[in-house]
Amino acid sequence: MPKRKTSAEKGLAALERSVRKLEGRVAKHEVQMRAVSGSLATRAQRESLMMDALGLSPQSKKGDRGSLSEITVSLLHLEEYLLRNAERIDNILVTLKNHRELLAKMNTVYFKAGERGRIKMELDIMRNTISVLTLAGTDLDISLVKDIKSIQEAMASGKVDTSELRKSKQALDKKFDGELKRFDLEALYLKRKNIPGYV
Repeated sequence: MPKRKTSAEKGLAALERSVRKLEGRVAKHEVQMRAVSGSLATRAQRESLMMDALGLSPQSKKGDRGSLSEITVSLLHLEEYLLRNAERIDNILVTLKNHRELLAKMNTVYFKAGERGRIKMELDIMRNTISVLTLAGTDLDISLVKDIKSIQEAMASGKVDTSELRKSKQALDKKFDGELKRFDLEALYLKRKNIPGYV
């Protein structure tokens, strides 16, 4: 009987040791589970912040557009707009440079041309002005074109001296200026979008 008791006590002691080991393992797993649970909670919090920043919800599906996508599209549009404007500004600057150079050349040519050359240039400008005003729908005195042509033909023939040309040109200037005063040139300028070649 005492032997049986001793054997039972030994078995109970071994069982207690096994239970303590098992409890230790369980405690260890509980610590690991708490750490994993904490990591999952941190990750879920970070994902929630990211989803909020992206303008998406937890129910969002693949392909859904969030606020970040909209910002990206807006930035692309802005970049395209800036590129277009940069090209436009560059074109304007090139045009202004060319125009300045053209005016400088015309100025040099005008003063080097002599009186007959200057009269010829002024007559060409008058013809161009009449053409543009006619395209704009103005009803000009048709005799202006005939007068310009008459002086140009006289110049080309070489039979008319400079003093006679000067007198004819002065008379034409007076007539031309008087004709232009009949029109509101500012209003015509504002109509330039409707004039071919002036869009």
